[in-house]
Amino acid sequence: MTTEKQLIANQQNAQLSTGPATNSGKTIVSSNAIKHGIFTKDLIVSSVIGEENQREYQEILGNLIDSLNPCNQIESLLVEKIAVDFWRLRRVIRFETGGIAEHISDLLNQFYSYGTKNNQTIDQEILHMEQLIQRNTLYIECLSRGEVSFDQPIWRNDDLEADIIDDLYIVAKSIEKLTQGDKKILYNPPCLPLTDLQSLLKKYDYDDSNKISSTLIELYMKENKELKEEIQKLSTQKLSNAEADKLNFMMGMVPASEHVDKILKYERSLQKSIFQNLLMLKKLQGSF
Repeated sequence: MTTEKQLIANQQNAQLSTGPATNSGKTIVSSNAIKHGIFTKDLIVSSVIGEENQREYQEILGNLIDSLNPCNQIESLLVEKIAVDFWRLRRVIRFETGGIAEHISDLLNQFYSYGTKNNQTIDQEILHMEQLIQRNTLYIECLSRGEVSFDQPIWRNDDLEADIIDDLYIVAKSIEKLTQGDKKILYNPPCLPLTDLQSLLKKYDYDDSNKISSTLIELYMKENKELKEEIQKLSTQKLSNAEADKLNFMMGMVPASEHVDKILKYERSLQKSIFQNLLMLKKLQGSF
């Protein structure tokens, strides 16, 4: 049993023995702990994936030697054990950060894997549809004024250009009483020349430009309505995407639930180990 007189002597000796003061001395003490190899053996991950920097660990160990001043093998081993625990604590933080990033990535990939478009793609599609609606609206106005001629493959004015062959195809495909033979001609390439399309339409009483224009106006107005409905759907989806991204980010602020308890328990055990080894070291040095 240590007497009060011996305890005082230990404390005085500890104050006199402050550990290595020179860089070479500190290196020797550091090397002593490493040579023993009880705690540092296989500590540093050396594989290509997840490789750790041994010099960073040596810096931690060296700084702890500076702070704790071990003066013998036992104290050096305790300092090494504290360094190992701090190194493992750093791994816990890295694991947690990596877990958060992976969890967010998984959530977003899962969300977008069901055919959901991202907002950038939605914006591009909406812009294209709005431009098409604008073009259709201008064309409808020209058709209403009787400005469009159907006796040439391409019609144009100062504001737009129309492919008359495409328009006549659209009109022909809208005719309900079209025979199977004529449908086969229309739905199979190559495209019919303008004169053949005109002859086909005349066969079904579309020999008047006004009737063709009226049908095209109806069809383009229907297309505009469908485009507006699709824009509305995409706009709603865009808002849903923003809410989903926000929710996914909030959910991803912690690792997956199955890892949380393990991480916290491991972190607490490391903190406890650090405290216990530090307390033991200070007792050996006579600080307590």
